[in-house]
Amino acid sequence: MAASSTAASSSPTAENRCDVIPNCHHVLNMKLTIHGLLDFLEVSENVTSLFMALEALWTWDMCRGLDIMYSPLINSRLKGIIKKRSWSLVPSNMLERFSFTSIRNLSSVLPSCVKNTDGCDCIFINGERMTGIKFPIIMNRSTELRFCFEHPSIKSCNLPGKCGFILQVVPGGSTFGKIRLCTKGEDYRHQKAAEFEVHFHEQIRAEKMHVFFCTGTLGNQSDMIIPISWLSSSCNTGQNTVPVGNSQLFTRKLGLQGSGYFTVMYEI
Repeated sequence: MAASSTAASSSPTAENRCDVIPNCHHVLNMKLTIHGLLDFLEVSENVTSLFMALEALWTWDMCRGLDIMYSPLINSRLKGIIKKRSWSLVPSNMLERFSFTSIRNLSSVLPSCVKNTDGCDCIFINGERMTGIKFPIIMNRSTELRFCFEHPSIKSCNLPGKCGFILQVVPGGSTFGKIRLCTKGEDYRHQKAAEFEVHFHEQIRAEKMHVFFCTGTLGNQSDMIIPISWLSSSCNTGQNTVPVGNSQLFTRKLGLQGSGYFTVMYEI
């Protein structure tokens, strides 16, 4: 991008607004039956999108050791919830990247959309690829995640570096970490060791973001999606009760030993 721009790192409006990514750090009752879970998804204010509802089903499946084929009745109920809550649709190729068959099979059942068409009101932004680090470790220590992103409303920009944003993992102690959008100027002043530098524009909003993790190579359509919305939920592993994201069950089932990257689904 070239010419002039509106940089918002120092804007009071940007500094005072909520910067916590809304889909992170939620708790799900793993003792619910499948129908109890659907009741929850239908009314909960914490479930703000179809993608987040699918993440709840995925987490519930994973913690209970299931990977079930949902019945036509359950599929019909899901369709009704989508319509009732007026959720934006999710591209079918994204559903196919969930690790469990139970979710992948929904790609042929639930209404979906194609990127950049009516009914698909989001874009996907991949962050830096990370190697040699386990996902639970990333979420339990202070970590900066950089993303290149040219917001559609920014028509020109002559600031140094690339348009984008930084997300910061905030460790949660005994619970799973939160993620916040860095909106202040000082958040962007110490990036010299980074592979690339980004600068921030105030048009970028945390409330429009949904973050998840992917394993594999950067941006490959076969990379597996690892939902993070409900990883603070308590999971009984047989010996003790721990957050899902910190459980050996979670790591063992998904084999999160190698490289991966965070992706932001951004509402436009």
